[in-house]
Amino acid sequence: MENISRVLGRVQEIQERLNVASPGGSAFADMLDAAQPEASSSMSRERQASWGAMPLGTMFGPNGLIPIAAPTSQSIDSYLEANGLAARNGHLEAHELVEVSGGWYGSARLLPPAAQAWESMRAAAAADGIDLFAVDTYRSYETQAHAHGEYLAGRKDAYVAPPGESEHGFGLAVDVTNGSPVGPGDREWEWLSANAGRFGWHPISNESWHWEFRG
Repeated sequence: MENISRVLGRVQEIQERLNVASPGGSAFADMLDAAQPEASSSMSRERQASWGAMPLGTMFGPNGLIPIAAPTSQSIDSYLEANGLAARNGHLEAHELVEVSGGWYGSARLLPPAAQAWESMRAAAAADGIDLFAVDTYRSYETQAHAHGEYLAGRKDAYVAPPGESEHGFGLAVDVTNGSPVGPGDREWEWLSANAGRFGWHPISNESWHWEFRG
């Protein structure tokens, strides 16, 4: 298991980078204080696209579907606008992303506010004996287009948003894995279901492994 102090060090490093990356002040960074992350209440872009036949306001629970609050994206949208990223889904530059720990294949990158929240959440999970790993984080436009094509061809069962419409394209989503996509019955999923909202991470109702940072 990764050393907790090392992960907390990454949180501090990302916090410093986040303060620089937020033009016009640090209100957004202040909201992301690692000691007291707060859940919010509205629905994300990819979630809106992926409900399908799933009733609004529900998600997987240990006993089937349970109601959830839909998280607000206002603070994230403000961050994207302030940094000139709102129209560049899938076209972010390397310096606009942060390398985070827990990448299943080694490399994993997220938008700075999401990166800080991910590191804080990983540290909290590690303290509870849970290692969180992400098999997928930021996706380029080309990668998303390929994955969407695989979905349309029937080679992917789970919905994949078109390029330019996924939160992966902003570095605001993680697909959590333990060697397989996590879901009900997995220790990682149970921990996330109980704790992720405190760190601003929320699930998509029909993808138990996919979690989005909404601030």
